[in-house]
Amino acid sequence: MWYVFHGPNTLARDEALAQLQAKLGPPEVAALNLTLLERDTSVHALISACNALPFLAEHRLVLARDWLSAHETARKRTAGRESADALDALIAYLPQLPESTWLVFAEDQLLPEDHPLLALAAKKAGGTQKRFDLPSNPEDWVLQRIAQKGGSADARVAAAICARLPPPSPKDAERYRVEAPLWVHRMDNELEKLIAYAKDRPITVRDVELLVAEEISANVFKFTDALAARNAEAAWQEANALLARGEPPLVILAHIARQARLLLQAKEHAQLSPAAFAKHIGVHEFVAKKALQQARFFGESELVQMLALLLEADEAIKTGAMDELSALSLLIAALTQRAHA
Repeated sequence: MWYVFHGPNTLARDEALAQLQAKLGPPEVAALNLTLLERDTSVHALISACNALPFLAEHRLVLARDWLSAHETARKRTAGRESADALDALIAYLPQLPESTWLVFAEDQLLPEDHPLLALAAKKAGGTQKRFDLPSNPEDWVLQRIAQKGGSADARVAAAICARLPPPSPKDAERYRVEAPLWVHRMDNELEKLIAYAKDRPITVRDVELLVAEEISANVFKFTDALAARNAEAAWQEANALLARGEPPLVILAHIARQARLLLQAKEHAQLSPAAFAKHIGVHEFVAKKALQQARFFGESELVQMLALLLEADEAIKTGAMDELSALSLLIAALTQRAHA
């Protein structure tokens, strides 16, 4: 049997994977029958893993993370046949998948509706697909998760939590791609922390204010202010504060890129009022006002160069040329050097 689990709600997906893994048997047996494949695994290695027999169990689980999207990205980037051939080879192999093997493709993003494997799953050709979307009503989801974990809270608490940790908007595609799979996990961690703090009493809005850090954008504003003031030390301080609170470097990069694009738009529409600019680009008026203020301290060429540096960092991470933290560190060094120039 093969499965395609795709979508940004990686928390729900990972819980579904855990349930599947539990069916392999006791933890020590399950561990012997679990194979994890990285996104750059060849189709031949994938097939070899699937053909292996289970050990002391009826089934084995082969889990390929972001394998489908990685091969699709490679195909588009190179315009070559290698990745297309890999997908063709996979589709040709799937009817031969041993009954003892459960093959799962876990994708952090939704696959396009016309993806060949989704079409194959729709035909019930030995496989199935399941979408894992972010909660359509985050506040209801928060209350449900708290109840599932044995805690209690009311709608005001849920609203306060979501105000501090709002889900990313699909309108900002790049930010959504990076942050959506992380948002549910971070939110779940914050709920665990709140429940532990409240112990046997209901969670209060005051608890949320004490324990839940505000959304990352506030720190990114401070980071941009530091660049605008040509203050390298302050820029490093804000970046390190984000890292210290557990923000992944890739998320920080995405926010800096979003801010750079906002500043470019602000320069293009400097004649607009904050309210008009906010309406024009679809952001909160406070964000628009801040962007208009900060944009005055940057030249257009400087912002274009900032985006180019961000693109280089993103590519270095995705190609494996550099780890996330090193790429972020080099980016900040380059940006602060420009700030001093």
